[in-house]
Amino acid sequence: MSSQEFNKTMEYIIQAMREKGYDPYQQLRGYLLENEPGYITRHKNARARIVELDSEQVRKYIEEVKNETVI
Repeated sequence: MSSQEFNKTMEYIIQAMREKGYDPYQQLRGYLLENEPGYITRHKNARARIVELDSEQVRKYIEEVKNETVI
């Protein structure tokens, strides 16, 4: 999977979680810490999509987004 495809997939998953009222970054951290797909909503098939991705890539994506976000 290209980095562009990966980024699009992550954006899709994040949007699905927002639509259901979840904090996507908190849910993604839980998913990574526990290795538990249940942290990701089934809405729009987001859970099935996240398990197809490499966990390390997901971790790096979250770190990059976190560093870009001003709190």
